[in-house]
Amino acid sequence: MSRNDDAVNNMDRDAIKQLEVWLARQSGGRAQVRDLKQLSGGAIQENWKLTLDLEGGDWPGSHDLVLRKDAPSNVAVSHGRAEEFAILKAAHAAGVKVPMPCVLCEDISVLGTPFFLMHRADGTAAGHRLAKAGDNPSLAEDLGRNLARIHSIKDDGTLSFIEKSDEAPAAASIADYRAHLDALPDDHPALEWGLAWLQAHAPDPVAPVFCHRDYRTGNYMVEDGALTAILDWEFAGWSDPMEDVGWLTAKCWRFGAVEREVGGIGPLDAFFTGYEAECGQALPRDQVGYWQVMAHMRWAVIALQQGDRFVSGGERNLELALTAHIVPELELEILRQTAPTTPAPAPSDAVQAVRPAPSLDALLGIARDIVRGDLANVLDGEAKYKALMAANAMAIVSRQIASLGGQVDDGGARAAWTQQLRAGEGTPEDHARLLAEVEATLLESNPRALG
Repeated sequence: MSRNDDAVNNMDRDAIKQLEVWLARQSGGRAQVRDLKQLSGGAIQENWKLTLDLEGGDWPGSHDLVLRKDAPSNVAVSHGRAEEFAILKAAHAAGVKVPMPCVLCEDISVLGTPFFLMHRADGTAAGHRLAKAGDNPSLAEDLGRNLARIHSIKDDGTLSFIEKSDEAPAAASIADYRAHLDALPDDHPALEWGLAWLQAHAPDPVAPVFCHRDYRTGNYMVEDGALTAILDWEFAGWSDPMEDVGWLTAKCWRFGAVEREVGGIGPLDAFFTGYEAECGQALPRDQVGYWQVMAHMRWAVIALQQGDRFVSGGERNLELALTAHIVPELELEILRQTAPTTPAPAPSDAVQAVRPAPSLDALLGIARDIVRGDLANVLDGEAKYKALMAANAMAIVSRQIASLGGQVDDGGARAAWTQQLRAGEGTPEDHARLLAEVEATLLESNPRALG
């Protein structure tokens, strides 16, 4: 790694100086960056809070800004910073509440990667905090109003980099998720059941609109109960407008406040009121459930991919390791929402839990490394001794798990069953067995999810 790359990753004084020189050239004045601090989150992009003082030139004064740049690890389907900047400008022009975009830099000699600056929005985006704040119909209504504005964005040539598919959005998503499952290890019959249901119940295609495609609690800012900005546009594209509605209202994004269907913060009726008042058109409310199933499917596939990055990709990241363990909760919701009209009784024979990837052994390993390394190294005396004992106990359990051996070879019966479900040949009895498996898994890993 070059010295310049080190400066980029650490945003040390050399990198800040390069940024100040570039900003001075852009503004025609004298630039000073102060109060620079990396914000939390941002696995795909880095966000840096800063105050910019400009003396003279075109933008004199003090400005509270956010610098957005690529993180060290990126996602191929994510838009680049220049593309996201163009999207942000289009959203701002459409009246969407977004941080006002300021300036884009595509010269990698400045910070080693493209970046842009935008005005800082006040408030919090923390999903658990917003859900704990209680019922907020006015916020739900404003989210509907702003989503309608997003869906009104037209391509005037500045968004031509976003491809438009001739395939119906639902069909395209189903095909994508099946391809992703094929690329992952192990069989996932509960997800195949869900995909077959989605295919059989797909709505009639509609003209695609511009969608945020990550419109959910956690990706918007709120201050004093009011919406201040919608964030994170790196997955925006053309799709069915109900995709955004399903993603926002999916149970997995309610942060425990499952009774408040709009992202854990408010009622669905308020959201529809805001949306329909803004655009003058009614949304098909009978499709909400369908797109919620699609949302849980999408998140389950993403979680499996992240878990695979931990297991086979060698990324020793506890967040990645834990993400895969939410898959049974997502499977449970998919199975509950796609239950046959006449369900079959639960199987009478014992059903074993199916452990999600990554393995329990691998998960224990990274947790042990954190306790033994990161935590024990900053503790002293009795606290350090207890941390090392806990790490030793984890090592013992890990060895015991390893001694149990791998999965028993069933002669390919499970793989054949999975393919049968993919072909849409599942029966109510299959659904009952899948539900029993998922519930058995959650009984071990997260019993609270069964409530």
